[in-house]
Amino acid sequence: MDENKEKNYKVEWSFSFEKLGDQIGDFFKSVSTEGKEEIKHAQFSEPLGAATSARVRIDFSVGESTIKPLNTSDNLLEADLTYVGDVELKASGETEKVVHLSQAAGAAEWFRGAIGWFGSGQRLRWDIGLTPKIPLNLDLHGGAGRSDFDLSDLQLTALNIATGAGEVLLDLPAGQYNARVSGGVGRSEIDVPAGADIDLTVSSGAGEVNLDIAEGAALNARISGGVGATNISVPAGAAVRLEARTGIGSISAGSQFKRVSSNGGGDFWDKGGVWQTANFDGATRKIVIRFDGGVGALNIR
Repeated sequence: MDENKEKNYKVEWSFSFEKLGDQIGDFFKSVSTEGKEEIKHAQFSEPLGAATSARVRIDFSVGESTIKPLNTSDNLLEADLTYVGDVELKASGETEKVVHLSQAAGAAEWFRGAIGWFGSGQRLRWDIGLTPKIPLNLDLHGGAGRSDFDLSDLQLTALNIATGAGEVLLDLPAGQYNARVSGGVGRSEIDVPAGADIDLTVSSGAGEVNLDIAEGAALNARISGGVGATNISVPAGAAVRLEARTGIGSISAGSQFKRVSSNGGGDFWDKGGVWQTANFDGATRKIVIRFDGGVGALNIR
């Protein structure tokens, strides 16, 4: 290596590490070292106006979060927040509104929120109301803390949920739409009501997944197991087909299921295969579950 190349090589590496050190230093300077963050409370709203549909994205922060229908309001969205840091509500459009409610992004902001969460005695909350009067394309990105999303009265055209860390309770509405739930860390409870006709994708993270399907629901579900058990409750007499592969875990299905194929033969309790109820082929409303297991059992009851 000649002298000039060697000199350039040293300068490049020296610059990179100095920059990295500055970034790390700025990060810790931006976070309160005393754990005393200002707890703020504010209300945000966006009127429905002339909108006939809306796309709504919510980026939650640290703390408990809820969603409920706005049954007696003329607003598209209402938010009652107890938080730290900065929150912004953006909206555009008239006939189709685009709404985005979010916490300021960045690792320092997330860490600041976590400090505020513990420093506040865990009082941080995001309480959101959404209109049931128009169809919504809903995109929810979870933070850290318990989430209780009651979407049962909403009109959905699509739903995407990327959960964070904490328990998630999700009540889905009736109607025909696609829904995706990507798991984080914590238990998930998903309720599918009568009258639903849903194409559902669930990607589990770390934690138990409980899927409760009501009588009269039609469902096409693809479930990728993470770490933890997956428990699925189906109504008596429902037409159900299960296609399953397992990782580290077992498959347990009730006596109403008949095994129609397997991944290698053997008795009913072999891992992997296809099971279905006797009434599946002739049914008009069906439940189809495709399960690709991770670490944990699959239980159908």
